[in-house]
Amino acid sequence: MLGALKIVEIGEGMAVQVAGLMLAELGADVLKVERPGGDPARGTAPFANWNRGKRSLVLDLDSDEGLAALKDRLAGADALLHPFKPSRARALGLDDATLAAAFPQLVVTGITGSPFGHPDVERSDDELLVAARVGAMYENDGHRAGPIAYRYRQGSWAAAHLAAAGMLARLVMRLQSGRGGAAHTSIFQGFLSTLPLVWARNSEGPMPNTPTYPPGPRPIAVQLFQCQGGDWLQIMDPTRQFDYATMPTMWEVMAEADVDLESEAGQQEAFRLRPRDAWLADLRAADIAAEPAYPMGEVLRHQEVEANGYVVAVDDPDLGATRQPNVPFHTDADLPQGRPAPRLGEGGDRDWTVATASDAGAAPSEVLKDVRVLDLGMFLAGPMGPSMMGDMGANVIKVEALSGDRIRFMHRYYQAAARSKRSLALDLTNPAAQPILERLVQWAEIVHHNMRFKGAAKLGLSEEGIRRYNPDVVFNYASAYGQKGERGNWPGFDSIFNAIAGWEFENAGEGNRPVFNRPGTMDVSTAQSCLVELMASLYAKRTTGRGHTTQTSLLGIAAFTQGERLIDADGALTDTYHLTSDQTGFSPWHRIYECDGGEWIAVAAHKPAQQAAMRDIFGTDEAGFADAASGREAAGLLAALEKAGVPCDRVNCEDAMNRFFDDPLNRELNLVSALPQPLFGIVEQPGAFWNFGDVPIVFRRCCPAIGEHSDEILREIGYSDEEIANFRAANIVG
Repeated sequence: MLGALKIVEIGEGMAVQVAGLMLAELGADVLKVERPGGDPARGTAPFANWNRGKRSLVLDLDSDEGLAALKDRLAGADALLHPFKPSRARALGLDDATLAAAFPQLVVTGITGSPFGHPDVERSDDELLVAARVGAMYENDGHRAGPIAYRYRQGSWAAAHLAAAGMLARLVMRLQSGRGGAAHTSIFQGFLSTLPLVWARNSEGPMPNTPTYPPGPRPIAVQLFQCQGGDWLQIMDPTRQFDYATMPTMWEVMAEADVDLESEAGQQEAFRLRPRDAWLADLRAADIAAEPAYPMGEVLRHQEVEANGYVVAVDDPDLGATRQPNVPFHTDADLPQGRPAPRLGEGGDRDWTVATASDAGAAPSEVLKDVRVLDLGMFLAGPMGPSMMGDMGANVIKVEALSGDRIRFMHRYYQAAARSKRSLALDLTNPAAQPILERLVQWAEIVHHNMRFKGAAKLGLSEEGIRRYNPDVVFNYASAYGQKGERGNWPGFDSIFNAIAGWEFENAGEGNRPVFNRPGTMDVSTAQSCLVELMASLYAKRTTGRGHTTQTSLLGIAAFTQGERLIDADGALTDTYHLTSDQTGFSPWHRIYECDGGEWIAVAAHKPAQQAAMRDIFGTDEAGFADAASGREAAGLLAALEKAGVPCDRVNCEDAMNRFFDDPLNRELNLVSALPQPLFGIVEQPGAFWNFGDVPIVFRRCCPAIGEHSDEILREIGYSDEEIANFRAANIVG
């Protein structure tokens, strides 16, 4: 799909490597530049997983010879992916201005900790420190009061997808302009891309603004039950309308025990009286989404993961025969998946032809200007992808039922998935709507949905149905379990896939009961997976003329996020690290500490010299760090750590959301979107997830009201006002 693209990747962080992995598995030629001696992570599961299919080139970038060799490769490359802060990039001659002058064809994607242009951009890109900076730890559920560190690397997973998608978007723009340019993102913006589900402010409307979280513990359990024998079960029935008393297993329980199913405590008691498998059988028979809460890594043995190819056999040069989490992409293109990570220096001597920039035409005013997207999805896992395309300038039409997207009742979620779209309310259950659908599909360059396929086929939205109207359209969809196993038409929601991925246990801390995760990380990651596939397909469409079909799934993302682990030749899961039981972090050197007065700081002392400095500053060994911090004032302790070169940050916790929106700097940097909406007044949300340098991201549309743009859309595809009035009178259009 991306077979003509040549990408240079530099960096040892997760986000850079995962972005490069996705591009390599979509067919790009990715050259990984390694330090002399190689990436220190070589021989580990993360290196094996995140570097599959790449080539390796060893260069010393602190030498003139190494930089010259790098620039030889950049002369023939389409894109550069790197983690350098601006000062380091300038020192290496890899800043945007220098690269644009030397290699005008080159697209440059940097992944920093904080956004480009932000005063904190030179600070550490350690995920824990960035979470502290953003205020994300304020949004996590935990077993104690105060900020809670999460094990799931929410910012890095999102930043990897944003980087891959932003790079491809800029490459699509290059097809028109002939010129490359910046497509930067950050781990900070990765967090922002997940936070709109809980971070938004409305000036009016039926839903009050999100209250600040209470200071006490909040170990949330939303339809999360412990069963007989200690196993845990996660159910997700969004409307909460399912009656547990209708299950045959519950009949048995009620016959022998007096349980109050109207209360949460009574439900918890009832579920503990029977094994998990009995409950699962009843729930699945009733078409209710439910899955076990597994330890991290066990999802790689899931039968549907196997059936859908979300785990792949790889003969790794260091680890031997392994089974590794695969990228969650299914497509009709021939993708080169399953190639092992390279040996040190393997394939790095292959030269690239020198690339030349062309003056193909005037640069568009927005990165995806004039890209036409038809979005027929609902909820989050999928539709957030087209929304992000709309943020980049695409013309996105959202088709929804006359009653609206079913997630509209969850206003924040709807707002998060529908920004930068126009709404057409259309009753696709009415056969008379098919001619309208035909024109819409013919108008579109891209069609997306996330419906269950049996239902989609009835509405004319199967792949065959869509291609009947437009054979060369790009088609993308998201499902719950994928389409190759036995559960292709099963329901699924974010929480049950967080459960089977092990994140409900991992985020709870060692030895603790699992916690319900917020916000919807698997939903957002699935939408961002759609976004990467959409951008790859759009690039392929505009270079080859072929409109590919791509798909992803919540289950595929659940498996993909296991990248720190793999199944070794003996069938065992490799080791990884875990969150401490107090949910403060991962070691004395990498955690948050409470200081005098209830303020918190975060530290990330990964190097021996930094750890020695911490001992000197705290005046004790690591066993006494927490007690020492509790007697110190946060500002003074941070100043001492900064002076000693220990990466650290204040934990932004109290009222983090409102402080983010009220910060004039965030508004100046386009990190806040503030738009009018008919029902909600002015809606404030996290804003730009990319920095495209000379090309702005302009927010023009908040989430639309139901059918807000029906008339203008129908006129654009050729219907007269009289025809539109007739459609409305017949309840075909709303």
